[in-house]
Amino acid sequence: EELAQEKKVVPIGRDGFILHLAMMDPTNLETINFIRKITGMNVIPFFAFESDIKFGLHQYKSSLTENFQLLVDQVAKQHPGQATPQELAEDVSIIQAVGRMLEFAVIAEASDIHIEALADSVLVRYRIDGVLHDMITLPKSLHPAIVARIKILSSLKLDETRLPQDGRLKFESDEGDVVSLRVSILPTVEGEKIVLRILESGELSLSLEDLGYDQRSVEIIKKALLRPHGMILITGPTGSGKTTNLYTMLNLLNTGEVNISTVEDPVENRIRRINQTQINTQINFSFAEGLRALLRQDPDIVMVGEIRDTETVGMAVNAAMTGHLVLSTLHTNDSPGAIPRLIDLGAEPFLLASTLELVIAQRLVRKICPKCQMTQPANSKISDYIVANVPDLLERDEISKLIPSQIKVAPGCDFCKYTGYSGRTGLYEMFTVNEEIRQLILDRSSANKIKSAAIKSGMRTMLVDGINKIAQGITTFEEVLRVTRD
Repeated sequence: EELAQEKKVVPIGRDGFILHLAMMDPTNLETINFIRKITGMNVIPFFAFESDIKFGLHQYKSSLTENFQLLVDQVAKQHPGQATPQELAEDVSIIQAVGRMLEFAVIAEASDIHIEALADSVLVRYRIDGVLHDMITLPKSLHPAIVARIKILSSLKLDETRLPQDGRLKFESDEGDVVSLRVSILPTVEGEKIVLRILESGELSLSLEDLGYDQRSVEIIKKALLRPHGMILITGPTGSGKTTNLYTMLNLLNTGEVNISTVEDPVENRIRRINQTQINTQINFSFAEGLRALLRQDPDIVMVGEIRDTETVGMAVNAAMTGHLVLSTLHTNDSPGAIPRLIDLGAEPFLLASTLELVIAQRLVRKICPKCQMTQPANSKISDYIVANVPDLLERDEISKLIPSQIKVAPGCDFCKYTGYSGRTGLYEMFTVNEEIRQLILDRSSANKIKSAAIKSGMRTMLVDGINKIAQGITTFEEVLRVTRD
């Protein structure tokens, strides 16, 4: 498998000592001779597109999961429940089972692993492209051993079952990559529940276009990033891609001419030449404490992972006021709602009006599977929904112009595991703070008034962006509705 990944080849058949090999470049004699040498077989090459090579490797990896249930059944028979959790956690078969569970999550490109204790079993679920999928059911007798094994890997207290615990672990995948996971353990009535968040490994090298921004939005963001001071806010729920968005912006700003410092919870991706600090609530090292410290480090650009409290918002606004470019995130449903939220947290309207430059709200939607997508006539459900649920006339008018006559759908295939979707992209709405909005901030106006002013000045809502991506064949109406419906 590792060789196939490296050389971008896939064996597609064998006839005695003859190996049929799919390759992107069938004339590459160096690779052909190398494969012939290590296999001891004659090689007949066939041309294949890169997408077909990737699909073949994906199919091979998927077939590995079929063996996992056999391993689990074997472990359950070996350990019917007499051993202690400590003994089970150190057993080779338990170590192997937990390792496979983590490995398969990486293969499936999951973002989270949920291990949930039920009354008579243990349910393992993976969050893939933002949606949870039931993956495997384990015997309840294995629950203490699995919990103990993960606690040991995460350096957590093995004998603490009454209180929540948080930790981190690392493991090496079959491909040799070191994968980091954030671990959260929560006591429930059926036993401890574990959620593992798989963190990005290596340095992110995404562009704004990769995240789903159109050219108009890219220009707005780059213009805001050129400002020497002020505040840029990204809002959205947990798991909506805010941190990835921040990292992408920091990469654009990361030159030798500026000093960039961050305070995060946790540091999810390490970026060369950026000074990243992780908060630690156990020793009272909060966002506010971290921000206070890094402002003494002569920063030009500051990233605060999240604005959560009065002290942090006050320090962030003051930093933006005193010559720093500040990037941060907030939990609100839309971009206009960020302003009343900041004022509720204690930001002075006159300071906020002077410092806030750009607010972006975002959600992640699944993309239509490229392998099984097809075109069909659009029905009336989009226009019916708009008429019933979009009160703003300017927004309704813009959406009406975008509604397509043809849409893309995907019935499902092996590649997308019959979901019809593969990968995710962002839906965005953003507005720059102009003079009208600055006055609304000073007047402590409602989010609805700010939204109307933002739409009038050119803001496209997430729903508009979603309909636009439906028209482009990127996603579906059901996906847009799932993430934009209040």
